[in-house]
Amino acid sequence: MITVDTVCRLIEKKLGSKAAAVTLDADTVFDSVGLSSLQIADIVYTIEDDAGIELDSADAANVKTVGDLVELVTAARAARAGA
Repeated sequence: MITVDTVCRLIEKKLGSKAAAVTLDADTVFDSVGLSSLQIADIVYTIEDDAGIELDSADAANVKTVGDLVELVTAARAARAGA
């Protein structure tokens, strides 16, 4: 299961030593913590691999916060389970 904590840990890995300077939670906006679009894409791909799903690229591009990403993954997993 992909949770807010899971996504926050991935962000911390990408930020490295800069992670200590930011507070990460469901309301964290990806752009506000200094992640590049490539780093955000890498986080999305990692989550897709971990969850065994493929997110719609247009939906993934519209994700702005940690919570948005968790909701998108949850919806994708529910849709896959219902299919």
